[in-house]
Amino acid sequence: MTDADARRPPLAQVILVTGKGGVGKTTVATGLAATATRRGGGAVLVEFGDGKSGQRALGRRPDVAHVVVQPQEAIQRMSADLFGSKLLARVVTGNFAMRRLLSAAPALRELAQLEWVRRVAEENPARRVVVDMPATGHGVAWLRVPAQLRDLLRAGPLAELAARLARELVAPGRCSVVIVTLPEQLVLQETLELCQAMTDQVGLAPARVVVNRVPEPLPAHTISEAQRIAARGGAVAEAATRLIEVVAARDQARGHALDAMRSATRELSVTPVVLPDHPVDPTSELVATWLENEAFA
Repeated sequence: MTDADARRPPLAQVILVTGKGGVGKTTVATGLAATATRRGGGAVLVEFGDGKSGQRALGRRPDVAHVVVQPQEAIQRMSADLFGSKLLARVVTGNFAMRRLLSAAPALRELAQLEWVRRVAEENPARRVVVDMPATGHGVAWLRVPAQLRDLLRAGPLAELAARLARELVAPGRCSVVIVTLPEQLVLQETLELCQAMTDQVGLAPARVVVNRVPEPLPAHTISEAQRIAARGGAVAEAATRLIEVVAARDQARGHALDAMRSATRELSVTPVVLPDHPVDPTSELVATWLENEAFA
């Protein structure tokens, strides 16, 4: 076992993928799901919202179940359990006053959606469940809900539901947190703060930190070859000169990215996983290959 392996704890059945918006959370989540299927197990990708991002990133993958959680439907499901009747749940949650209450109490919506995730994991014990979570701060607040409601309510069906979620889903060993970031100083700093918040406020130390879109080095002879072409003069000299400028700028950007990564990752409790930059959005299969090369899981 290498030092990097020792600093990467085993992943739980449920993986919660979060990070700042635009860092590639969905791309990494679908790659994780694809990795699970390669190892002979099934996978479920859970997404919130309209589900289009996950579907686009997954492509046509019959080996990965795609579950899209809608808040209103999640509340109805949770209410059916609490009231013991689907019909009563629809009547109550469809009431105008109740809809206003629910819109003013986002914790109940978040609790209902987390309960949906818990049920997906319970119904698919042999599958890895990958959850594309909300971005950064909202993700922390969301995961704090079960323990907060459990402690606030103390007794009753809703308190019992919150306690079950805190015990069976949002708990060490029950889920693993994967944080996705970019090789930029500001984003990395926010990632460090997110790691600390997950540990201190939720009680879940991140199991993996993925640094996405890291520029790859160009072949060592690239600049010298372009300089040789530029020195010839003629029609291609101007193009070669511009190429030298682009390559130099790319190398400089890579250097800045690596410096930012080294500075930030010294403070991380886990060895970061580095994924390369890519000219187009990578497929879930390609991301799975990158993750396997990094001994991610």
